Amino acid sequence: MSHEKEHGNGKDSELINNLARILKVPRGKVNIHINDKPAISMDFKGDNVNLDIQDASIFDIAEVNGRSQENVGLLDKLKTAKTLAQIFDDNNITLSVLRKGKRAFTVGKKAHPTLSRILSGSDDIQINSVKQAAKLGRDIQKAHEHNKKK
Repeated sequence: MSHEKEHGNGKDSELINNLARILKVPRGKVNIHINDKPAISMDFKGDNVNLDIQDASIFDIAEVNGRSQENVGLLDKLKTAKTLAQIFDDNNITLSVLRKGKRAFTVGKKAHPTLSRILSGSDDIQINSVKQAAKLGRDIQKAHEHNKKK
């Protein structure tokens, strides 16, 4: 069975496949600031992309399939992460997610999960640091709660 059949032919999978191909092209670094404070930096190195999250509030503005993050369940998020990781692997891309310069997890080609395979159910998601991954999750939750109060 091909990976395309596993992930379906939906618009989301096609969009992620196109994004994966585009990510392989650039070389260099992109820094995004919000209100003059660093939010995210992306370092493109061919097949490797480092995504360093300095301010997790940037994720609170994101929507999944037209729904706000608070209306998206854990299973939906895990399914999306597994699909993204598999597409990155299929396209020979490795995405390393860092929290304030410290690696939290690796997704895609160079991910080599051990125990994280049990948690994620994927061969393409490696938790490098449970501590940093948990802190990133708390950062995102705090930002969401803060913005919800506004």
